Parts: sequence; structure tokens; C-alpha cells
Amino acid sequence: MFVGSVLLLLALGILQYVRNLPTEPRLTWSIPKLEHVAMHIIPTSSRYKMGAEAWKHMLPSGGHVIRIEEADGMITTHTVAMFHQLRCLELLQQAYVDEGSHRTSELVQHCMNYLRQTVLCQMDMRTEIQGSTFTHSGYDQMCNDWEVIYTEAEKNWEAYTQQKQ
Repeated sequence: MFVGSVLLLLALGILQYVRNLPTEPRLTWSIPKLEHVAMHIIPTSSRYKMGAEAWKHMLPSGGHVIRIEEADGMITTHTVAMFHQLRCLELLQQAYVDEGSHRTSELVQHCMNYLRQTVLCQMDMRTEIQGSTFTHSGYDQMCNDWEVIYTEAEKNWEAYTQQKQ
């Protein structure tokens, strides 16, 4: 009888603890296995069009960073490599538009080196037919579905902004 009472009290205590857990969204970064999608490379893609409009929507709401809540409750800031690469492209494009700034900016120099290293590490060995400034008429490429990454980044940003309030 004593053991049964202790177990009942223990179960009630656990239930009370679970009921009192915080309900705000946790800061996580959990990407499922990515599906492959076909993308026609150059002159357009399904997410980005060419020209100035293309540069306005490269990053999710939180920019190139996400926040993760560690087991001890600390919030750490991380850069998602894909968003880091896109941010660097954005900076290079802006430096190009602001003629001459690309010659002096340490951040732009960092981006040039970072993108060079990324291209070397993730090299694409496909051959491309040459014939125009748009690499002939483009080509089809199988890519990881980046929309999943954008969706998760938006969830992370929403949880972070709710937690800050």
C-alpha cells in the first residue's frame, strides 16, 4: 500500500510538472530529408527572377541567421550556410551597384573568399555548352528543395521574436 501511494504521488507530481512546462515555441533547427526538385538554371528559376527584383527576396525574415535554444536554456545564434552564401551574393551585388565599394570593403572581400571556398568544396562537375552570356539556353539541374529551409527559417524567426516579447 505504501509503495502504491508513493507511485501515485510521483505520477501526480510528474503530471503537474508537465502541465507547467513553458508553452512558447522552442528555438529549434530541424530540417527533414530534403526532396529533390528540378530547376532550369538560367535565365530564370521558380523562386528568383532576373534583375533588381531578384535581389529583394533572397533571405528569410530573420536574415542569414537562426537561433537555437540549447538544453541549458541558452540561445545561440547560427548562420545557415545557404543563407550566408546568399547574403554574400547580396553584398557583392550591392558593391557592384555602388561602383567602387567592392575595392575596399573587408566584408565584401570575406564574401568573395567564402563563396570561392564554397564553390570549390561543393563543385559541380557538369559540362555546360557555351554560346552566349546566358550559357546558351540554360540547363536542367536536380537541386535540393530549398523551400523547406526557408520555411524552417521563418518558423525559427517567428519563435525567436515571440520569445523576445
